[in-house]
Amino acid sequence: MSLTQAIRTVFQKPTQFTTTQNGQSHSNRLNGAQTDPQTRFLQSLGLLTGLGAGLASYAFLYEPFDVRLDTITIRLPRARGRIPEEGLTILHVSDSHFQGHDWRELPKVRRVRELTRHLQPDLLIHTGDFWHKESGLANVLALLQALPRPRLASFAVLGNHDYTCYDMTKAVARMWRAFQAEEQDRRNGHPSPRWKAPMKKADELLRFGKYVFNTPVEGKRTGRNNIGLLHDALERYGFQLLHNRGVDLRQNLGGGKQLALHIAGVDDYVEGEPDLAAALGQAPDDAPTILLSHNPDILQEPGLERTDLILAGHTHGGQIALPFLGPLHTQAGHITRDQAAGHSRRERIQLYINQGLGEGIPLRLGVPPQLTWIQLLPED
Repeated sequence: MSLTQAIRTVFQKPTQFTTTQNGQSHSNRLNGAQTDPQTRFLQSLGLLTGLGAGLASYAFLYEPFDVRLDTITIRLPRARGRIPEEGLTILHVSDSHFQGHDWRELPKVRRVRELTRHLQPDLLIHTGDFWHKESGLANVLALLQALPRPRLASFAVLGNHDYTCYDMTKAVARMWRAFQAEEQDRRNGHPSPRWKAPMKKADELLRFGKYVFNTPVEGKRTGRNNIGLLHDALERYGFQLLHNRGVDLRQNLGGGKQLALHIAGVDDYVEGEPDLAAALGQAPDDAPTILLSHNPDILQEPGLERTDLILAGHTHGGQIALPFLGPLHTQAGHITRDQAAGHSRRERIQLYINQGLGEGIPLRLGVPPQLTWIQLLPED
């Protein structure tokens, strides 16, 4: 029975039927007794409460552990003759957000190992937020060990949580203050007439809801992580950290196959010091260029003319997505709600956003954690 059918069953009137005994008709109800409105209301409330508790348990205890391996084919312009005709493969990982909670993080590591044990990608890429805070280092090391070794190279960029610790408990209050400041500017400091107060309050709450859904959540910065520990770990496991720089991959693959691809990476858009000019300064005109950026908001910056594909994370796909509404939040200011995960285009630039392995808050609903197997092919 679907959720809609179950709710309809509770709210519909009980079935009535008529019997005849000794020449007299008697009206009866299913189950033998008429249900009064108060009882029906309590039944409905109980059902909805049970459904809510079930969804909350699913979002907390099941879906965050249901790591998926998704596949996608992306066709690159300027790639014919520069990558093999059968394609180049990338295993894209992002947003592990480990913080040392073994009971939540180690099952994900085991699932990653299980999903990838028979894979050998050409490139292994992680687009940042390896940890939520540095207490997650041991589990980050376990993840790096579980990932398959690539044929060619491993690359990474850093995310905002790699640099900074946040206290998210007062995030809504901080957003309310920021919203109020915007409202003051919108009204140019003029208060609304008193007779409009009730309508104004309802309208204000509606606008605040829209503001929350469409504005990156800003937690209070409480400290800095020891980024040197992460640098050392990545180097130990063979990752090249692309900190505002690029790398030319040019190689004779044998059998007449050539590889000519440029991989660039930019520092985090929020907590780092992103420098697109430095990252893309060596991008050639004769080969396709892939840019790694933790935050997809890098799309709004000028200087992306030579970029063919951006691989990003940060949004977690919204973490919670509802039917007909989609992701409740994107945590990015310059992408649309339907671009919060997966493949999209911004004019000629292609964008792929990974849903991530971890969570900012420990809930997922409709957006399971993800690894992505990308096959790059030359554009027709």
